[in-house]
Amino acid sequence: MTTATVATGVVAIPGPFQVIKPPQPSSTSTWKDVPYAVLFVANVVAIVAVMVSLGLPLLQAATTSSSSSGQANATASSSEFTSGDMATVVAVATALAVVSAIVAYLLLQVVLMHAKHIILYSLWANVILCFVFAAAAIASGVVVLALLFIVFGFFSLCYLHAVQSRILFAGANLQVAAAAVKKHWSIFPVAFALMAVQVAWVFIWAIALVGVFQKATSPVPNLGASVAGTSCSASSECESDVCAKSSNATRLTCQPFIPGQAIVTYFFMLVSLYWGVNVVKYLLHTTVAGTVATWWAAGDSQSATGGAFRRAMTTSFGSICMGSLLVAILEALESMAKEARKKGNGVACVAECILNMLRGILEYINRWAFVYVGMYGFPFAHAGKAVYGLFQTRGLSAIVNDDLIGAAMGSLSLACGLICALLALAYTYIDTAHTSFDGANLILPLMGLAFGVGVTVIPLSVVSSAVATVFVCFAEDPAALSRTHPELHNEMVGAWRLAHPDAMVAFYPL
Repeated sequence: MTTATVATGVVAIPGPFQVIKPPQPSSTSTWKDVPYAVLFVANVVAIVAVMVSLGLPLLQAATTSSSSSGQANATASSSEFTSGDMATVVAVATALAVVSAIVAYLLLQVVLMHAKHIILYSLWANVILCFVFAAAAIASGVVVLALLFIVFGFFSLCYLHAVQSRILFAGANLQVAAAAVKKHWSIFPVAFALMAVQVAWVFIWAIALVGVFQKATSPVPNLGASVAGTSCSASSECESDVCAKSSNATRLTCQPFIPGQAIVTYFFMLVSLYWGVNVVKYLLHTTVAGTVATWWAAGDSQSATGGAFRRAMTTSFGSICMGSLLVAILEALESMAKEARKKGNGVACVAECILNMLRGILEYINRWAFVYVGMYGFPFAHAGKAVYGLFQTRGLSAIVNDDLIGAAMGSLSLACGLICALLALAYTYIDTAHTSFDGANLILPLMGLAFGVGVTVIPLSVVSSAVATVFVCFAEDPAALSRTHPELHNEMVGAWRLAHPDAMVAFYPL
């Protein structure tokens, strides 16, 4: 994208710098990208209808069947997973949810109170953890794993040395973002409410998928022949009429029967799933952007989060649906290619790599485009062009790739997951009476890891979205921060001058 693509409006103001305001879109409609909002609502209604009409009846029938079967075989084996074991898993899961929420809250407090230093702490924590794991591997006698962790540790040290000059810059951006988030704590209830919506959507979709697949599946070609996974020498021996090598397999086996209509159905169901998940994700991102931009320009304003969320759910909802749909289509295609690659399809492997790259590019574009959607309520396409026009005009196109903060947030999420996993593992040794079922020392720690990472990702994603908004606001109008929060402005300008002096001189001369 060239600067000619978007005509940025440079507004001269008193002082040593210029404010760049984005051009207004050609459309004057208040509601942006409306067709995509209508299509998304239709998608949600369709999935709910399929769940009610096809999924739930099938699930109820299966539950009744398994219940009667379970009563008949209740005394078959005492080593099976019992209702008492299930009660233990549920109790531990509930406890882990509470613990992970507490740990996530404490980590968030650390981020907000020590924003300038948290990046350095997280980088050093990565180094230390690598050598701790190496020592544990040596103690366990797994020398190869120990060597691997040692190599990772040295690479982490080299990375720490390489980015040392940029840590202060990233810390200053994070500090300003943290200040905005601390002033508007109402963002976090919105974030967790959206997470609950996301979980509910996945649950509804999964039930609908069961019903759709049962309806879309047609009779197998060779009924009575060998089932999937059985060794074969010819396709005629297989129930699916397909005898081939699976990925990494050395022998021919019968492949599962997947009719053409099921493949098409699976693709559209995947698009539906990913679309819903991404809409919720970008709703939060857009809400945070609107909130932080208001804090930046107007100071400690009230009801900023409510206004930003209302705009995201109404006038900007179509734009969010549009950007989310593009990502969802690529994710669905990537999932299909991944499944084909697992079956030994070489072309699918290449396709998966290309789709993964395209998805990464589009998600990167969305991260910045939705900041302008949240700030100005622009249509999606116009927002993307405008924000990249801003970066090119300011000479910041390379700097936006400097993502030390994202790596730090990822490390903190993993740290919370590891803490919860270790607590769950410790419980299996403390309460052996209730954790004697097979796989308890694996199932419970994995649950702890999932809860820890999943719960922490929500508040840290708020911080990450706030950082992106701070970057855009500083590129557009640093003077606004000097009026509303002068101390933060001075620290941020100082950090930018140290890390990127050439870029700063170009749009913020001494």
